[in-house]
Amino acid sequence: MEIAGIPITTIYLTLLVVGVALTILYIFVGEVLEGILDIGDGAINPVTAIGFVTLLGGAGYILELVLPISSGLVLGLAFILSSILIVLVNYFIILPVKRSEKNMSFSIRDLIGRVGEVYTSVPAHGYGEVIIRRTHGTISKPAKSFDDVPLPEGTKVLIVDIDEEGVFLVSEYEEE
Repeated sequence: MEIAGIPITTIYLTLLVVGVALTILYIFVGEVLEGILDIGDGAINPVTAIGFVTLLGGAGYILELVLPISSGLVLGLAFILSSILIVLVNYFIILPVKRSEKNMSFSIRDLIGRVGEVYTSVPAHGYGEVIIRRTHGTISKPAKSFDDVPLPEGTKVLIVDIDEEGVFLVSEYEEE
């Protein structure tokens, strides 16, 4: 089969090569393009679109060479196969990764009210260090005493507030 005088296998191979080239380009400048053009969160994700073009080209080329059926059926089969694969990749890989990126980010203000532990002693009128253990790792921040009392290493503390410089204001935590 030919489309506009070009053999269908050439079209499939071109789609495959263009898809691979766009994938490589997207790896290097995708984040920049998403920031500049504000793409990636809309109806069509660039990763999904590039993946579909690549899969369509690769599946069409292989099926055209392997199956002894008409080129129209091969195109339809390649389209269906690519659609199914890209939906599965999107559902099981791309969306969970995006959700995990959002879950791992936090605002420093979200830590107010959390309990931490003094890592480096906090003097009455100076700075020390506090660590907060979270499911996604440990956060270490400078701290000073909210009540102007010294807090020795290992003391459980409550994060009362955060000053304008991002230093935790902590008080000794008394478990009930």
